[in-house]
Amino acid sequence: MSTAIEASVAMPTHIVAAAADQNKAVVLPAAALRPTKLFIGGLTRHTTTQQLRDHFSQYGRILDCIAMRKPDGHPRGFGYVTLDSLAAAERCLAEPQVIDGRVVDMKRAVPGNAASNSSSPNSSHSPQDAAKRQNMQQEQQQPWRWQQQQQQQQQ
Repeated sequence: MSTAIEASVAMPTHIVAAAADQNKAVVLPAAALRPTKLFIGGLTRHTTTQQLRDHFSQYGRILDCIAMRKPDGHPRGFGYVTLDSLAAAERCLAEPQVIDGRVVDMKRAVPGNAASNSSSPNSSHSPQDAAKRQNMQQEQQQPWRWQQQQQQQQQ
């Protein structure tokens, strides 16, 4: 067993876990044991945090779970579940999930700053789009001037 421990120290990308048989050790990739957060969309207005926890606990240990609500208590229709491992999250994503009688939309959660920094495949950065954005900004800042310019261009 000391060989496996030495190997895990030499290669920090792996973690030694005890197997069911106490005399053996199992070496797992560290990424497999990394907590993974899932976005759960399309929840019914009656779905609770406890229902999410009960449903996803069959896939692994739940580290965090919430069905999002507005400050006034009304449901927002989505939630988040953090599972203890990437493997557990992938098992969830591999099959459709039905919660509270509805098939929900699931995907790996993306941190807010990463979502705003990444460009979506549908977004375009052409010069025409830049001109449109600039016109929209001008319209919002000085609507009367923008209207005058539009009228002059039409004449």
